[in-house]
Amino acid sequence: MMKLILSLTLTWTLSSTAEVLQCWQGQGFDPKRSSLFPCDSTELCATIAARGTVGGDYQEPTLRSCVPSFLFSEGKHTFSLSFGFVTMAASVYVCNTDGCNNEDIPFPDVQRENGLQCFTCDVPFSAVCNQTVQCVGDEDRCISGTAQDKYNVDLTSHISGCVSANYCEVLSRYELLPDRRVKFPRPLKCCGSNFCNSAWSVKLNVITLLFGLITLTFY
Repeated sequence: MMKLILSLTLTWTLSSTAEVLQCWQGQGFDPKRSSLFPCDSTELCATIAARGTVGGDYQEPTLRSCVPSFLFSEGKHTFSLSFGFVTMAASVYVCNTDGCNNEDIPFPDVQRENGLQCFTCDVPFSAVCNQTVQCVGDEDRCISGTAQDKYNVDLTSHISGCVSANYCEVLSRYELLPDRRVKFPRPLKCCGSNFCNSAWSVKLNVITLLFGLITLTFY
């Protein structure tokens, strides 16, 4: 009986270890300077190729990471958002074998205006978000809501602008992350008609908090 218990325990341990993915993590990729890191048992490997502007600065990072499986399913995805002073389009490849996120993936194509218009904030420290933004590409939803820093509720950022519908779905599950830095006092609202995200007034708008929200959803 003791041998059977030990055998079953060893088998369970080995099978549990095998289920934990090893993924590349970090920005860019150089196999001579990079290492594989273990993910949590519920995570998958991902490569994110994003392009956009933050406060007027153009950026094109490629990130590799573990991502929660309840946020992103396996396969190829494209996400897009336009928040006035922040714009981003990202290609995301999610896979389920060790080291599978080592391949480069193409950046999203340049997107064209699609006719939808939403309210947004045009500068980082706007007190009122009553400017308008033209949505592009797959951005078929207007979004509105408020994000707060978990450790300092005085850091409050209004989220307002255009997003793709699948990004709304990701944000709706974001609250399930156990160690999230950003929290939403109320559920974010996504809607599909012109200016349906009515202009809001906010106490403070912090660009670093908003950019943190964007990047944290891919970690």
